[in-house]
Amino acid sequence: MSTVRAEQFDVVVVGSGIAGSSAAVAATRRGARVALLEKQDTFGGSTALSAGMFWTAPDLDAYRRRVPLGDEALGRAVVDDFAECLQELRDTGARVAGTPKTDIMTFGTGYSTDILAILAWCRDQVEAGGGVCRTGTSALRVLQDENGAVTGLLARTRQDRVRYETTALVLASGGFQGARDELTRALGPNADRLLLRSNPGSVGDGLRLARQAGAGGSTAMSSFYGHLIGAPANSFGPADFLPNSQYYSDHSVVVNLEGRRFTDETLGDEILNQDLLRQPQARGVLIFDDQVRSTVGTDEPFPGLSAVDRYQVAVDNGASHVRTDTLEDLVARVADWGIDPTVLSRTLRDYGAAASAGGGFAGGTPVSPRARAPRT
Repeated sequence: MSTVRAEQFDVVVVGSGIAGSSAAVAATRRGARVALLEKQDTFGGSTALSAGMFWTAPDLDAYRRRVPLGDEALGRAVVDDFAECLQELRDTGARVAGTPKTDIMTFGTGYSTDILAILAWCRDQVEAGGGVCRTGTSALRVLQDENGAVTGLLARTRQDRVRYETTALVLASGGFQGARDELTRALGPNADRLLLRSNPGSVGDGLRLARQAGAGGSTAMSSFYGHLIGAPANSFGPADFLPNSQYYSDHSVVVNLEGRRFTDETLGDEILNQDLLRQPQARGVLIFDDQVRSTVGTDEPFPGLSAVDRYQVAVDNGASHVRTDTLEDLVARVADWGIDPTVLSRTLRDYGAAASAGGGFAGGTPVSPRARAPRT
């Protein structure tokens, strides 16, 4: 029979990504003794797998256009507090780029950082303030009194169970991208076709704990962050996430398995992948020319990621692909994948005409003034 030991803290934070780590530092600065808990064997969650860009929308209007269902109060904070937070990151002593990168996700501005060093600095601050940072600790249940007030957290380690007694509990355990049932509820049946491009430990722990404690949901649960990945992918572990991401897709023509465009490609790869999820089988085809491949297709998307031929990375990893000298030959080859060549030919012809005219519509789908048709 396992025992339950008790420990007392002013604040308990579940999850050691940038959200949880920042919350732990904020509480420590206010004099709280903090327990920062991570269920995996290493700290950092999905943040530790990221490119480490610290960025924001340039203004609130840009935020509203890009995140129409977002919480405007939070959006205002993301915009208004950015300069102060950037200076705070610089003050940690970790590397923060001196020159900003623009057009992040086609609209944002931000700076490359050494995110692992920043996360380590956060843990140092917590421990210097008398707190603890622990891995291998899984949250089981929010503890509440008869009136529903939070009194602590029941957690499990490899050795025992621990009752963390506190009146301040922060749930920052990440999303639910690793939980197929939750993904299907939020995103629909094609969610089963998504690759997990994130921390595998993010299986909705925080959402589950919050629901148990009586909390509700929010808007925009059907949106997500991700990138287009060549399919099939023979290997797709954490080391494959960044080099296999087709960041340049906003410079391509994207069609579904019916050979039709379904969105404005210039919205950016982070939007295209969400729109593609709603298409048949959540699969599509990127069509681009050698100019795109040799420029934005091999550019360094974020400082520190290094330049890499992302098309070739996808090909080497098993992705279906064709390369031809003419669009006519490409259409014929892609027809072998079951895409109607007549429909695809019309799609490319109409897109090219709209792009040459400075934008408009093709087949009912917007074509941006920035669009450029593939050339041979």
